[in-house]
Amino acid sequence: MINYRFSISPPSPPRGLDTEFARKHLDLVYPYVVPNSWVEYVGEDSLFTWAFSDDVRMVLVVDGSGTVRNLRPQDLEAVGETAESAFDIAAHNLAGAYQRQEFEIGIATLKDGTQIGGARGNWMAPAGGLMIGALYESMKENFHGDEFAAVAPNQQCLFAFALDEATLGSESLRLAVDDEFRSGAKPISRSWLLLNGQWPQEYPYERSF
Repeated sequence: MINYRFSISPPSPPRGLDTEFARKHLDLVYPYVVPNSWVEYVGEDSLFTWAFSDDVRMVLVVDGSGTVRNLRPQDLEAVGETAESAFDIAAHNLAGAYQRQEFEIGIATLKDGTQIGGARGNWMAPAGGLMIGALYESMKENFHGDEFAAVAPNQQCLFAFALDEATLGSESLRLAVDDEFRSGAKPISRSWLLLNGQWPQEYPYERSF
């Protein structure tokens, strides 16, 4: 049992997406964290993607009708935008979703008393935890460090944790990551990412699980 010190607000009502991509649909573009296997399956030429690690990627998607679809090169061509400008737009939209409490970032207490950070609530949560500074700043405030590890076990959950011996040795943490990866919707990865206030990257140190 994980006791989260935050609540989850209901998601915003789904918004329809017309057949033709138009400038109004840029408000529906968001980052989405996926496993690298998904990018390989779809093909990099048909979407926009950035790497966090060898097996964790971020893609840009369009939110519509309660589902998401990949933002395609022809979509940006239709509205005169570039991959870089679309990235900025998606990051801005993600920050807005966080302000609207469509997903939550906070501190969690595991069964054995270990405290960790996290993001959850909907499919935006992993990207929000990795790309919005709120989680990193919360981790610094609560755990008094500059480097942390993060795991995105599925597409609705992100764990972040301190690198002290007690936390890394927590069986509850290991089990929580494993449970979310095995039973959560749309698994991503059990690999670790480094959170240090910069672009998240593959964890460069020895892992304990």
